Amino acid sequence: MNRIAFFAHERGDARVVKRISALRDQGWGVVGFTFHRDRGKPDAPPAWEDVDLGTTYNRRYVQRLFTLGKSLLTLWRERDRLGECGLIYAINTDNAALALCGRFLSGSRAPLVLELADIQPAMTGSGVVSKMMRAVERWVLRRSALLVTTSPGFVRHYFGPVQGFTGEIFLLENKVYPSAGVPVVAGKERPARGGAPWVVGYSGAFRCRRSMELVRALAERLRGKVHFVLRGYASGTIAEDFTELLGEVPGMVFGGPYAYPDDLPGMYGAVDFNWCFDESDPGGNSAWLLPNRIYEGGLFRTPALAAAGTETGRWVAENGCGWEIPEPLEESLADFFTTMTEEKWRAAAARCAEVPDDLLRGEGDYDDLSSALVRLSTGHP
Repeated sequence: MNRIAFFAHERGDARVVKRISALRDQGWGVVGFTFHRDRGKPDAPPAWEDVDLGTTYNRRYVQRLFTLGKSLLTLWRERDRLGECGLIYAINTDNAALALCGRFLSGSRAPLVLELADIQPAMTGSGVVSKMMRAVERWVLRRSALLVTTSPGFVRHYFGPVQGFTGEIFLLENKVYPSAGVPVVAGKERPARGGAPWVVGYSGAFRCRRSMELVRALAERLRGKVHFVLRGYASGTIAEDFTELLGEVPGMVFGGPYAYPDDLPGMYGAVDFNWCFDESDPGGNSAWLLPNRIYEGGLFRTPALAAAGTETGRWVAENGCGWEIPEPLEESLADFFTTMTEEKWRAAAARCAEVPDDLLRGEGDYDDLSSALVRLSTGHP
C-alpha cells in the first residue's frame, strides 16, 4: 500500500515534478494520473509510471471540459491500477474532484490528500460563479483526509474564515528541494558590482504585471544606480505581453529560463537583492502566499525586498533577511536604492547568513509529510 495515485493538471509543471520526485525519494511508488498542457513544446516523457488523461490548451475551456469527460473513460479503463494505490494525492480542487470520481469507479477507499497552493481571484469573489466554486471546493475539502498548503496566510485568511475548514492541515512551504547537492553558503562578502550599480535579481514565474512595470520604471528612472536581472518564464495573463513589458530598457536584462536547482548558486551569487514582490492579486492570493524565491534567495544569503503588509513581507521581517517596502512602491523603492549604502547592505547580508538552513531547505518537511502519508495510508492515528 505504499503506492500513491497522483492527480495533476500538468505533468510538466515544476511543482508537480518536484512533489512526485520528493515522494519517490521518500520511497513511495507513484502512479501519475496527469494531463499534458500544450505550450508549444514537446511533451517530455515523465520519469514515473503515468496514465495520460489527455492534452489541454490555454484559454480553450470548452476543449478542456471535453478532455475532462474523456479522462473519466480513461479512469474506468485504469480502475484496477488506481485501486491498487493506498493513497490519492491531488493538486487543486478540479483534479481532486476527478480523483474522487476515479476512486468511486475503482471501488477504492484510499484517503484523499488535497494540495492547494494558490487561491485564485475567482475563489474570493462575491458573484454567483465564485460562490458555486467555493461550494464545490468545500465539498472536496469535506472528503479530504489532509489539506496540504504552502503558506500559513492561506489558512489564516481563507481556509479558516472563508471555507470554515477544521480538518488536518500540513504546511509544506516552497523550500529548496532537492537541496543535498546545493552548496552551503556562509554569507555574501561584497556587493556584486560594488553597489555601482546595485544588482536586483527577479526569478521564477513572471505573472505579476505590476512587478514588471515597476522593474521597468525603476530601471529607466535610476539608470546607473540599479540593474535588474530576470531569469525564468512568463506565466498567466502577461505571457502574451511579456516581450512588450520587457522592452529594451538599459539596466534590465532577461536571462531566460534556468535549471532548478543547478543554476541557483550562480543566479543568486551574482545579485545583491532578491525581488520578492507579487501584486497580481493584491489583498488576496498575492498578500497570502510565500513564493519559492524567498527560500532560494535566502539559501544564498541574498537580502530580499518584499511588500509591507503581506505574508512574504512578514516572513522577511521575522527572519531578518531583508526589507519590507511600503506603498507607494515605486517611490519607496526609488528612495531605497538611492539611499542604500554598502554598509547597510553588508549588515543585511550578515543577518541573512544567520537564517537556519532548515527554514530554507525542504528535506525535513518532506520527511514529515511522508510520515503523515504513512499514517493516513495505514489508518493509524
